[in-house]
Amino acid sequence: MDSFLFYGDYAKQIQADNLQAIIGGNQSILDGIQKAAVEECKSYLKQKYDVTEAFENVTQYNFASTYKAGETVYLNATAYNALITYTIGKYTLYNGNVYTCTTAIVVAEAWNAAHWTLVGAQWATYYGLYPQPIFDYQKVYAIGDQVWWRDKTYTCRIATSILDHAAQLQINTPVDSLAVNIFPDDATKGVQYWGVGVSYLIPSSTIVSNTTYWIAGDNRDQKLLMICIDIALYHAHCRISPRNVPELRTHRYMGVHEDRISLAGRVIYPTYSALGWLQSAADGTDITAEMPVIQPGEGHRIRFGGNTKTINQY
Repeated sequence: MDSFLFYGDYAKQIQADNLQAIIGGNQSILDGIQKAAVEECKSYLKQKYDVTEAFENVTQYNFASTYKAGETVYLNATAYNALITYTIGKYTLYNGNVYTCTTAIVVAEAWNAAHWTLVGAQWATYYGLYPQPIFDYQKVYAIGDQVWWRDKTYTCRIATSILDHAAQLQINTPVDSLAVNIFPDDATKGVQYWGVGVSYLIPSSTIVSNTTYWIAGDNRDQKLLMICIDIALYHAHCRISPRNVPELRTHRYMGVHEDRISLAGRVIYPTYSALGWLQSAADGTDITAEMPVIQPGEGHRIRFGGNTKTINQY
């Protein structure tokens, strides 16, 4: 099942044998638990952050598939079988590494490294490179500048407008961005300002070692990833023995009991815990999460008042 989390992520916090023990060796149980963990995170963050982008699914790399810029994939394959044949381009897992077949194996044979090329370690992650910088509604663009936005590349046709002094006085908080941008996919003015855009996908048959399209690494926010894993592991332990969850898992999920505060009927969890971090990130008090915030539907500012304020000079 595609999810923000995948099996290889848990190695950062728990050994594979222990993980298998708490899920009873049933991958479908883990799939359900991690889906619930992601939804729990989203419930705190969706009012402020673009959770669709922040929690984009991670998928197992498939040589025959196309991918979006920024999409994260991981390596995995079926273990090598000395009793079957393989065609060129097939993937297999051998001694913890993923290989691709470079010489057709028409007669089943024992492992022969000469017939295979190393792709990378099992569970290694890669993400697709962006063809252009991501559009930022607060940035100033000139005619001809190119951006990437929602799977398309766009070329600027009308330069960013900068509000003059009179216009700035009409804005409630002029210390924010003074740039007036139209989003490339704006239904009314997008084509006028940015054209129709050119769809961009990483072509199929592009191996992850191709640095024109891929870079080794994980494009997900690593703190957010850790929070999701903490929540998933806590609920996984609750499944076995709700009254005997390991102290470590309880602390990482909701903190030490003495550190929790009840305020106006609401429990405030310590920020070192998963729930406390989510609360603080949502409130924007102690923590500023490195996640895409919800951008306004259009780059224009809201203006107040019906008449332009008088500019007094002395």
